[in-house]
Amino acid sequence: MLKRESARDWMKARIAHSLPGRLRLVVPGLEYIQAERHELAAELAAIAGVRRARINVPTAGVLLEYDPARLDAPAMLERANLVIQRYAMTVYRTRHTARQEETGELSMPVSTLARRLAVNAGALALGNSVFKGSAGAGVVGRFTSVQALASLGLSAPIAKSALDGLKRDMRPNADFLTVTSIVASLLLGNANSALMILALSDLAEMMTAYTIEKTRSSIKQMLSVEDGSVWRVKADGSLERCPIAEARAGDLIEAHTGEKIAVDGTVRSGSAVVDQSAITGEFVPVERHEGDEVFAGTVVKNGNIRIEARKVGDETVVSRIVGMVEASELKKAPIQRYADRFSNYLVPLNFLLCLTVGLATRNPQKALKMLVIDYSCGIKLSTATAFSAAINSAVKQGILIKGGAYIEQMSEANTVLLDKTGTITEGRPRVVSTQVLADDMDESEVLALAMAAEETSSHPLAGAILAYGAQQGVKIPAHGEVVTEVSRGSRTEVEGRTVRVGNLKFMRENGVSARRTLPEPGGAIANYVGVDNEIVGVLFAMDSPRENVRRAVNSLRYDGVGDIELLTGDMDAQAALVAELIGADGYQAQLLPEEKAEAVLKLQTHGNGVVMVGDGINDAPALAYADVGISLGGKSTDIAIETSDVVISRDDPMMIYAMRRLSRATMRIVQQNFAMVVGINTVGLILGASSSISVMMSALMHNMSTILVVANSLRLMFFPPIDA
Repeated sequence: MLKRESARDWMKARIAHSLPGRLRLVVPGLEYIQAERHELAAELAAIAGVRRARINVPTAGVLLEYDPARLDAPAMLERANLVIQRYAMTVYRTRHTARQEETGELSMPVSTLARRLAVNAGALALGNSVFKGSAGAGVVGRFTSVQALASLGLSAPIAKSALDGLKRDMRPNADFLTVTSIVASLLLGNANSALMILALSDLAEMMTAYTIEKTRSSIKQMLSVEDGSVWRVKADGSLERCPIAEARAGDLIEAHTGEKIAVDGTVRSGSAVVDQSAITGEFVPVERHEGDEVFAGTVVKNGNIRIEARKVGDETVVSRIVGMVEASELKKAPIQRYADRFSNYLVPLNFLLCLTVGLATRNPQKALKMLVIDYSCGIKLSTATAFSAAINSAVKQGILIKGGAYIEQMSEANTVLLDKTGTITEGRPRVVSTQVLADDMDESEVLALAMAAEETSSHPLAGAILAYGAQQGVKIPAHGEVVTEVSRGSRTEVEGRTVRVGNLKFMRENGVSARRTLPEPGGAIANYVGVDNEIVGVLFAMDSPRENVRRAVNSLRYDGVGDIELLTGDMDAQAALVAELIGADGYQAQLLPEEKAEAVLKLQTHGNGVVMVGDGINDAPALAYADVGISLGGKSTDIAIETSDVVISRDDPMMIYAMRRLSRATMRIVQQNFAMVVGINTVGLILGASSSISVMMSALMHNMSTILVVANSLRLMFFPPIDA
């Protein structure tokens, strides 16, 4: 298993060469501080006892000349590291901006591999029956049998890949080894073995391709617009049926009950109840009227609407989700890159073993077995198939993961940062308690006056007061015009008295005070109700945590996450209360978006693997900087898709733990796969060199390890959901 790389590692100096009074250090992260290199050199030169400091960015080197009478090499290294570490955050930010995902190549589709297997089986059957003995004699005859010709034809794509890899990397790869073993089999007259090598290789690859295609199918089944056509409104108002591909931005599209909306756009007429769960995560269908936004992939449950198309085809939210997740199997995790490099380094080992066994035994059959059995294919598939199957399983649970890298990083993360408003809280404040301050009034009277002042206000707190009043059965009294004052509150007239509802600043500015001591909000939002110049009551509202938040926090902590903190732009008292309610280890309040990103970077520079969970709006910078950025729910769909590494379409915090659980299971399966590949192939190499097992049996052992790896990875496609 690879150790996760951190910014602290990149900026930790190590001694490359040391002489009395002269020290050469290597600092890997220096390539990311081009602009700051002179400043860093000056700070190093300012260390007491240092005579000269020079930085060489291309070689990531630092040369220090110092007074050996005042400092020795270990002390010099320690002091230099203290200075260098100050630039860790700058390095991490620059590296993140410059970083590009390494991508792999897609395997052949299942249909192509199935045809190759059919050709292989046909050639094997015909060559050993109808055309048996039809080939000529000698070396030429070994290459002109039906089996040999089929082997050479089926090897053509592999040979091209082998040559391309040889030109690119200047070393033989696994495909080169496969082609060599096939040609060697033909030279030795084992045409059937050559076909068997190809058949087993194609079978293993077909299982991998099936995993990838199954993942795509799951994504499309969950999200895609299935209808092949839409109703377009013509200039004269009549309808015409046209293919989705012909719809253009600006077209007026009509959607009816039971139909799936095929465009992103704005409702221009009509009203309907729309199920948006696949896109926004809203479980309850919502009403959509003129002026409201609708998304492709949502379903009209009841009603008819006409939509002005804003985004069509590949531009729609649903198409971008599908496209990003379809491409995710190409984004390599660090362990995948390691597996690829490791497996490529092992290929020359097979050629060396082949030469050694051939010289030692003088047996070309045994030498050939050293080429047939190799580690590289199985090691590569150990990671690729596991990540693809995990992505498939996640999609079924409503979790869209944009690459295997985020599965690995999620499994290793030790810190989770949670945004508050709209992410772990509902984003809808509710009145949780009231306090009456006037002796001649009761709660229902205070509430009725508050509802009168808030009746036409669009502020979320006004909605909370009105909803609470309706729940209590309170009627709104007759009142005058409602006047709203931004960032303060609203007022109206009731029976000749001025009623105000708002914050304490609003009350004081208008000379409204209380006869009693005002209660402390205690983390809740206080809405003061004033009649003329007296505060008669206080309504306390809170944005309550979502259901399952505390359970999710406890589950993550039990699973090894050491630090869970709350990040919010809200006031300190509200952040403290919510942090206590959900069981977080700490909180940071009154943060601007860029300050949330700085909080993420600060934790990363101390070597932490950071997961940031937000709604993709104010949290966009933090989501982008985190090792894994998770957008929970879909209230800001476009931004969430662009900035997050993982999009959870359900408003359930337990899905964060579900992804953590799946990630750790995936990495366990990767480790199991490594063990199987190394174990089976090592036994195969030993038996091939020391016993008389056939080349075909050696090929069977090698490819069996590959097939077992793929089959083991496929278990992830049936990974039980969190509710199971």
